[in-house]
Amino acid sequence: MTTVETQFEDVPRDMIPYTDSEGNVYDFAFGLNWNGPISDERVSTYK
Repeated sequence: MTTVETQFEDVPRDMIPYTDSEGNVYDFAFGLNWNGPISDERVSTYK
């Protein structure tokens, strides 16, 4: 909660991204894929 309370609403990317125990940094837009909708076994249950 401290991180949320110290961020500025009107300043983009003003927070330090989370780093896990293996050194992976989860910065803004980490893991996003802009190639279109997901259409594989992960979403087959929801269609």
